[in-house]
Amino acid sequence: MANVQAALRALAPHCTSVSETTGQINDLTCANTRSGSKFITFFWGILDAQTHQFRFSNAGHNPPYLLRKDGRVEGLKEGGLILGVFKTITPYAEASVTLSSGDVLVMYTDGVSEAMNQSNDQFTEEQLEVILKESTHLSAKEIIQRVQQALESHTQGTPQSDDITMLVLKAV
Repeated sequence: MANVQAALRALAPHCTSVSETTGQINDLTCANTRSGSKFITFFWGILDAQTHQFRFSNAGHNPPYLLRKDGRVEGLKEGGLILGVFKTITPYAEASVTLSSGDVLVMYTDGVSEAMNQSNDQFTEEQLEVILKESTHLSAKEIIQRVQQALESHTQGTPQSDDITMLVLKAV
C-alpha cells in the first residue's frame, strides 16, 4: 500500500490521463512486490472543481455509489484488474461523470460491506445502499454518521476484522 500511495503522490500532479496513470501505478506496484504475493484494489479520480466533472478509474475496488438527486444510483465500475498482479497490457478504462447539486458520491472499503455480526452475517452492499438512498438529503458528515450507527448496530461488539473507511462527497 505504501508503494501505491507513493506512486499516486508522485504521478497525480502530472496526470493528463487517469487511465494511463492507473497503468503506471500498477506497473510500479508489480515491479515493487513479489509476483502473486500481494494485490491491491484501487479506486481513484480527479474532480474538476470548476466543471464538477469527476474522471475516475476502478481497479477491482468496490464500485463507489453515485446517488443522483433524482433518486438514480450509479456504480462507478469502469477500470480494470486489481493492482499488482500483472504488468499493464490492456489499458485501464477511464470514465467520467458530472456531479450536479445534491448528488452524493460514496467511496468505501470492503470492511464496510463485509462487517460481520455475531452470526457471521455480513453487513452487505445492499444494506449499505438502502441506508445511502434514505440519507441523500443529509450532509456528508451526517451520511457517514448514519452508516456508522448502522454498522455498530449490526456488529454489536463483534471484533472488527478489516478496515472500515468511507469518503462521502456531496455536491453543492
